[in-house]
Amino acid sequence: LRHVVYNNDSNRMKFVKMGGLDLLVTLCATCDNEAVLESATAMLRKAVSSSDVAHRLLDAGALPALLRLESEWIGTVKSYATQTLRSLERHSRRPWVPPSGRLTSPSMAYMLLPCAHPASSPWVPPSGRLTSPSMAYMLLPCAHPASMAPAVQKQMVIRSSTSVTNNGHSHGVTASADDLNKEMDAVHHDLESVERWLRSRDGANIIDDRCIEAGDAGIVLQNAGAQKAIREFFLSEEIDLFVLAYAGHATAAGAWCFAEHVITFDQVLGMWQQARAKTANTQARLLLIIDAPFAGQWAHALSKVASAAAFVSGIAVQAACGPQQQAASEPGQGGEFTRWFTQQEAHGHSPWTIGERVPDPPLRGGQLPCMTCKFDVFSDRRAILCVGGEEHVPSISLFGAPWFSEIATGNGA
Repeated sequence: LRHVVYNNDSNRMKFVKMGGLDLLVTLCATCDNEAVLESATAMLRKAVSSSDVAHRLLDAGALPALLRLESEWIGTVKSYATQTLRSLERHSRRPWVPPSGRLTSPSMAYMLLPCAHPASSPWVPPSGRLTSPSMAYMLLPCAHPASMAPAVQKQMVIRSSTSVTNNGHSHGVTASADDLNKEMDAVHHDLESVERWLRSRDGANIIDDRCIEAGDAGIVLQNAGAQKAIREFFLSEEIDLFVLAYAGHATAAGAWCFAEHVITFDQVLGMWQQARAKTANTQARLLLIIDAPFAGQWAHALSKVASAAAFVSGIAVQAACGPQQQAASEPGQGGEFTRWFTQQEAHGHSPWTIGERVPDPPLRGGQLPCMTCKFDVFSDRRAILCVGGEEHVPSISLFGAPWFSEIATGNGA
């Protein structure tokens, strides 16, 4: 039901008229199933777009139900409940009318802002502790093969349910329509898992207004196109760490497959460098998380870029497999790498530390994740986002798995 009404305005309006809001409020008030509550609160958050809907939700008892979820739950359910409550507050305000029916004089408020003194410097509290680094994420699913242009379909390689580790891969749409639909469900499952994982990072100050979730990415990509959407995402002045995650099909060169075109590492690198050159936020970091066939091509490409190149020292790539490997996926469970990687801390593993060499992950078919990290963690104390080596410097504990295999060059470095 969430997939039917979430990004379709017409279906959502029909759903509201049929009494769907009452159903969602009842679920929020009585249900204790996390998956159901996550979908219900996601749809409620999307539905609150007018004062009429807000008042109908309040009349249906949404306020106590959402307050219950906000106080009793954690993670995505709590986040969606909180965002829905904020939307209700914003849309449910009614203008005050006195009993006489005559309105009072118009109200006014003012804010007087002086410019900063040219000699002023950023404020640092006496304790020496800096504020938490800010983070925003963009979660990009591949396009459904049925909506791809023929030129993209011809290049596309589908994620495999039985991991293939040699060069014997086929191009184009060779799976059944049912298998393709199941794989697209797995893609969205992966991106939702990545979102939950990012929101659980210690010290992460997530800027919600700058984030693009998997459920909203389809509309963003359709309206703006992938390149424009990524370029605009990179232009923020207030983000310390940008996370760009992609899941789904790819070409044999590792390029990401969207409806009208593919996107390569060189294009994303170019957009990143242009964005940093245009903004004052030159110390920002970029983490790419890729669960797609031949994702290691991106790690390999980054390893070949000179560290002295503009803004490259702020980029890291985490790939699900090697440059010539398939990426395994299972219907209903998502990509094998994403599922295993995002669950490591739940199994009691410590965050990754520099220089640590640990056993390879137990993925099927010899699928071997790889990473290239160009972060210069010593150049700016505020930008130590991947490791928390100094207690007095707030940081984001990012990499939830204690392993990182060889970088994509395959030389054991």
